[in-house]
Amino acid sequence: MYPSIDRGFPDKLSSGAVQKGLTTEWLGQQPIFCFGVVETTNIEANRLAREGRPEGTLVVADAQTKGRGRLRRSWVSPPGTGLYLSVVLRPTCAPDRFPALTLTAGVATAAAIQQMGLVPQLKWPNDILISGKKVGGILTEAVFDKKQIDFAILGIGINVNTAAEEFPVSFRNQATSLRLSLGKPVSRVALLQNLLIKFEHYYGLFSEGDFGSIIHSWSELDSTLGREVEVSLPESRLLGVAEAVEPDGTLLVRDKTNRLHRIVAGDVVHCRTAPLTVDRSPFTE
Repeated sequence: MYPSIDRGFPDKLSSGAVQKGLTTEWLGQQPIFCFGVVETTNIEANRLAREGRPEGTLVVADAQTKGRGRLRRSWVSPPGTGLYLSVVLRPTCAPDRFPALTLTAGVATAAAIQQMGLVPQLKWPNDILISGKKVGGILTEAVFDKKQIDFAILGIGINVNTAAEEFPVSFRNQATSLRLSLGKPVSRVALLQNLLIKFEHYYGLFSEGDFGSIIHSWSELDSTLGREVEVSLPESRLLGVAEAVEPDGTLLVRDKTNRLHRIVAGDVVHCRTAPLTVDRSPFTE
């Protein structure tokens, strides 16, 4: 049984409000660090992780002054309207499986949004979309100790009750919020509770090494596969068709010469719905 999404306001994020009625086994059951304003929740969670705080330590903020996404892009974080949170994780998986954590969080976030009756989609590797517009994003960071992951920070930002005029003018045609999509306000507390429930479930699969189930769930929500994409890499650009996502989170892109590329990290732009015509003769990896 999931918490009701539509609740009365005011909607103050506090440890007591989040934990009241929360049915998770461990995530969110430890003390929750709630801030009014921070630079970013990932910075605060990183500090707490270095202090030795346990896995599942949760940081939530009402606003961020330096919110950011992948590739150092800024993330607009106005006060009182969005859900900005970070979780300290201490996964025991091999470092090469770390990228799958972003996909795991994306599936959990989309599943929580689905509880509201909306139809979210996932854009590789970290964007949550509604009707083609960005409503949320994932930022995962890790500190590695030799060949192991010392700790990871999972950051999630969702435009919950953000009004259209609160987005930068240059971004308004590309962004949306849950309130704009539903036509009514949304409780950030209830959304966070649902997100914690969903993430605890999918992180359990991740910890067990069940990457196949995660990728299957991700693929059902995918908006990238089968499309022509342009991938910005550190020293080049790749144009091709996004064919599949590997269990480790790698995106497979086939270019027009039929060469298959494994993309671990890069900026992906959807170009068109129809795939490119490619030569299907034996390919070179």
